Amino acid sequence: MNYAAVDAMAANFRPRFEQLFSLQVNIRDELKGYADGKNLKGYELVGWLGEIYVKLLVNGKLVHDKHEHDIETSDGRKISVKARKGRGSGWQQTSSIPKYEGADCPTHLAFVHLLDDYSVDRIWLFEWPHLCSNNRFTPHFVRGNLRSYVFKLDEKRDHGFVVYDAGANPYPGGGTQTLTRWCAPTPLAPHQNDQGDKR
Repeated sequence: MNYAAVDAMAANFRPRFEQLFSLQVNIRDELKGYADGKNLKGYELVGWLGEIYVKLLVNGKLVHDKHEHDIETSDGRKISVKARKGRGSGWQQTSSIPKYEGADCPTHLAFVHLLDDYSVDRIWLFEWPHLCSNNRFTPHFVRGNLRSYVFKLDEKRDHGFVVYDAGANPYPGGGTQTLTRWCAPTPLAPHQNDQGDKR
């Protein structure tokens, strides 16, 4: 056992890891000011940024983790946020979605893409029933058992649902953005999963 090699490597990186941890704490503490009292658990920076960016974009409010959605707006939207960083394999696929039918499901899904430096690239916004009716929620199996569902972004197909693009038209005050589509607040029919709805 080469204990000395392990000790040497740990000692070499320790100062930088301490700096990294301190920076993470500072970022989390500052982001708390945007979190509407929601507990920012762990150091899930990608998830925090995704939720806060969407909250700011739609003038909404973050809600408790007990809900199936992350953000509520004054006009009744209930938005679930999924965020991914970088361009590695699988960045277009969301994390697990427990279910996609039922009265307590979100009204919208927001997909946030961050660049490797954590800056926001684009944000897509989809109406939940639209995704259901177009079979965009794919079953996720583990060892043959259904565990959850996932959504996979198609950049070409879903271009019309981009609501924020950091590389688009410049606007006063610095930075760039465009709002190419904002789903209209039309009444949403309840999910009829108990009546055999196959969306």
